[in-house]
Amino acid sequence: MFRGHAHRVAELGASIAAEMQLDEDTVEVIRLAGRLADIGKIGIREAVLNKPGALTSEEMEHVQDHIRIGMEILAPLHHLGSVLEFVHDHHEHYDGGGYPRGLSGQAISLGGRIIAAASAFDAITSQRAYRESRSPGEAVEMLEKGSGTQFDPVVFRALRNCILRRRSLTFIE
Repeated sequence: MFRGHAHRVAELGASIAAEMQLDEDTVEVIRLAGRLADIGKIGIREAVLNKPGALTSEEMEHVQDHIRIGMEILAPLHHLGSVLEFVHDHHEHYDGGGYPRGLSGQAISLGGRIIAAASAFDAITSQRAYRESRSPGEAVEMLEKGSGTQFDPVVFRALRNCILRRRSLTFIE
């Protein structure tokens, strides 16, 4: 179900960063963070990740724990620098309603804001146990509703530009 998610998030995140005219080093750091963002899901029960229905509050807390698990796995890799911050921030919401720290706006690392949008796009356009995949156009429409609340509006515009330029987004591993 999640096959290729990390690769697609990494590539879309890098595309968004390039669209925002970030320097090449930052684009590559965001690409790496996209690959590593969900590494903590290795510690999440498979039955919860693949559950076909709504998650209970306990199951949601368990899934949200993937950030802590991921940070524990990556902590010894100090040389990754801002990659660690980007991974830590990728479930924060622009309005402060995300997790794990409830950061908002510019307090969320730019890489975290980019990975959040790329990950959400991929989740919407991918088949899940609990719903069908949506088209890239439908995904952009859905994400636009979260621009300014869940997503940084500047990041959302860059994502939308990437998708519109390509008319569809498919990454093959």
